[in-house]
Formats: sequence, structure tokens, C-alpha cells
Amino acid sequence: MTRCPAEVRIVTNEALPKVKTVGKVLIIVAAVVGAAILALAGAYWWSNVPPKRPKDVPADAVFLWAGHLGLPAPKHGTWIKCWTDTAKGVNQCKLTEMDGRVTYEGVFLADTGKTPVQQSDLTILGEQTSQSVNLWVRSQGQLVPLVFLKNGTVLIPKDAYQDGLTKLEQLRKQQSK
Repeated sequence: MTRCPAEVRIVTNEALPKVKTVGKVLIIVAAVVGAAILALAGAYWWSNVPPKRPKDVPADAVFLWAGHLGLPAPKHGTWIKCWTDTAKGVNQCKLTEMDGRVTYEGVFLADTGKTPVQQSDLTILGEQTSQSVNLWVRSQGQLVPLVFLKNGTVLIPKDAYQDGLTKLEQLRKQQSK
């Protein structure tokens, strides 16, 4: 008994163009999605890099970001530098705009009542200091932040001390709930 050979199917080139088209579409879709992901990652990175430091702003000044406007948006915020004036026995802070213009310079008092804070303890926590406009006070016609330090002390502008202390106490009450 002889068997018939199995039916042999010949694949024609008619099906191949469909496969090539699907492959091209998938490559294009992957490229578009990849480009979008790279664009978002780049925009996120760019939005978190502080702007160029003005020439008169010292290297140890901290950039305080203003509120986020979404992407894409120009960067905006203020540079702050605090120091101990040992001759006068006070702490001073200076706020400088991104264009180098000084908007505020004045004496700050510690919330603890112990003034001045030693220079070695004047490490500013930028994120906490710029966290909310509700924690800024009006001093010399300008909005000035309460300055949060790494050691837990908060510096408050001298001429708005009571207002700053009230805002700080409200914040601490909210945090303790």
C-alpha cells in the first residue's frame, strides 16, 4: 500500500506585503511613543534644574522655586542667602531675583528667640522655605519667606516677626493634627 504524499502548501508573496506594512506601523508607533517619553523626561529634568546663578549671587545661595505653572513654562523663583553678621550680632538674609536684582535684604530672628544662629547652622532647606506663599510675610513692601533651616530653626524677618511667628504656629498646629 502506497501512501500519497501530504499536500504541500506553497506560500506566496501575497501575504508578505501585509506583514511588512504591520511591521512598519509598529515601528512608527514605537518611535512616536519613545519620542514622547523622551520629551517628557527631558522637560521634567529641565524644569527641576535651577536657572543660571546671577554673577553677584554666592555659590552657597539656595534657589527658591516659585509655584509650578505646568510644562512648558519658564523657570521662576528667587535666590536666597543668609549669613551671620558677627559685628552686629544678627542674622541677615538677601533675596535676589533671577536677573540679579536684589529685592530684599534685612535682619532675621530665630523662632527660638536665640539670635543669632551660628553660621555653621545656616543650612537653608529650599523646598520647605519655598513650599507655600502662606508662609511668606510682608516686610519692607516685599513678600519674604520664613527661612527653614536644617537644624529645625526658622528665621523670621525682624520687622514682621510677630506675623511670621503666628503663621509658623498655625503651620505647626496643622502638622500636629
